[in-house]
Amino acid sequence: MAFYNLKKKPALTTKEGETETMYADIVYSGTIPAERLNRGVAKRTGFKEGVIEGILMELKEDVLQYLGEGYRVELGEFGFFSAKVKASRLVANKNDIRSDSVAFNGVNFRASKSMRVGIRGDLERRKCVDFNTSRKWDRENLKKLVLQYIGEHGFITRTTYTELTGRLKNTALDDLKSFAAEGIIKREGRGNQMHFIAPPRKEPDGE
Repeated sequence: MAFYNLKKKPALTTKEGETETMYADIVYSGTIPAERLNRGVAKRTGFKEGVIEGILMELKEDVLQYLGEGYRVELGEFGFFSAKVKASRLVANKNDIRSDSVAFNGVNFRASKSMRVGIRGDLERRKCVDFNTSRKWDRENLKKLVLQYIGEHGFITRTTYTELTGRLKNTALDDLKSFAAEGIIKREGRGNQMHFIAPPRKEPDGE
């Protein structure tokens, strides 16, 4: 299940006298790290996670090589990659800038049609979170909320936890790290790829 919210159309794009309108915008649940994708592919195909990761790294190097040679690169049904360039300054005359002042400035990606229309799943409007009620949460209810969300979605991020509870960024992160230290959940990834999953089940001790 994915969620969306309705947002007001920016005033700069609304003509005078025009009725204010709303548009739908997806609410992101977090970021799926590459390790999670590798693990899922490995389970379905039998390939080792390290092999999958190695292939992806080699693909990345080849894509960057061809982009640097001026090619667009098609990656299967994912879409096309192309390089971006940028001049160090704007000029009125094309003779006022030299080639050494132009450099690569990132990568564009254009999804293929099958990627654009192939998303599957249901959408539901996200209920607004009352951030003023965050103090009403006690620790046990927070644990139950986290475990329930992980049970339904497979993982939870700090951002999602904040949206659900109204707790501020640092407090929310401290909560999740504390739950992980207790063994209630397990921490995976770092930085903006950090997420929390259910801990592995313990095998019963043999008699």
